[in-house]
Amino acid sequence: MSVPELAGRICLVTGASRGIGRAIAVALARAGCDVAINCRSRTEDAERVAEDVVALGRRAVVAQADVSQASAVAAMIAHINRDLGPIDVLINNAGVALRRGIDDLTEADFDETIAVNLKSAFLCSQAMLPHMRAQQWGRIVNISSGAARSAAVRG
Repeated sequence: MSVPELAGRICLVTGASRGIGRAIAVALARAGCDVAINCRSRTEDAERVAEDVVALGRRAVVAQADVSQASAVAAMIAHINRDLGPIDVLINNAGVALRRGIDDLTEADFDETIAVNLKSAFLCSQAMLPHMRAQQWGRIVNISSGAARSAAVRG
């Protein structure tokens, strides 16, 4: 079902190779959007999501990039702009959840979690804003885990 405000828009969904990101990418295609499917490493899964988007009559591109790295974000956006056009809607969905106790968590693990879960949303949003401001239209949606609202006990 096409959504008039979204029909024909170009959308980027980070972390879209599976789970919530995949569901969002497919829902955006159903709403009439062309979709860039970002993944860090699950390119085969992302290709299947792209096939689902194309099956709904929309254009899709797989945009493999580590969105916690500014240079990778810039290259990803250039790739999407070339293949689909300028991005109108950004869904910051990329995230990691390391399931370790505090005693087993390394500083590198912590840094990766912060980079993927927080820094990536900053980098992608910052990169999108010039185009959105210039056209005086754009949407940025930040997805977070409900797990952040409750404590977990590890033995």
